[in-house]
Amino acid sequence: MTQEQIQAAFTLISQDDTLIHGVLKALNVSRKRSNYDDLYQEGLLAFVDAYQHFPGNPETEHHALMVYCFQAVKWTLLMSFRQTNQYNQHIGFVDQQDDNNDAVLDYLDQISSPVSSAEANLLHQECFEQLYQACTPREQRFLVLRYFYNAELKEIAADLNVTRRTANNIKFKIQKKFSAVLIE
Repeated sequence: MTQEQIQAAFTLISQDDTLIHGVLKALNVSRKRSNYDDLYQEGLLAFVDAYQHFPGNPETEHHALMVYCFQAVKWTLLMSFRQTNQYNQHIGFVDQQDDNNDAVLDYLDQISSPVSSAEANLLHQECFEQLYQACTPREQRFLVLRYFYNAELKEIAADLNVTRRTANNIKFKIQKKFSAVLIE
């Protein structure tokens, strides 16, 4: 990365840093959090790095650049959460002993919100598609029932003709795959 590219990236993000704040908000990171400023700085550095790796022309493809950088900053911060052991609190992964907690599935519900921006919806759709491709046919059916039909675990178990415990095991397998998709 040349010095001019670094300067152009910092100039762009310093003029309007709502992208960084938007990523932090999308990840449910409150400004009251003690390490908010640190995460903000990590986001700035991730933006500069994404600016360098953007496959198009950043000066003429501003919208595409912002979508690309939003995703890059988001993935960088997610990896940071995982490294600092706070990953589980912010994404919603649960302890396998808690059968009634559908936090990962609730996260999927949250990211599919119709009030999300077009860029956010694109990123969430991509995330879902990657997860869907990583799943077995039975896990894919589970995802479709939960994500598109908002079915509860007992309804999914009935549809799949399995016990609730088996449906719960499917959910945990999906969670592991979801974790792998997020850190790719």
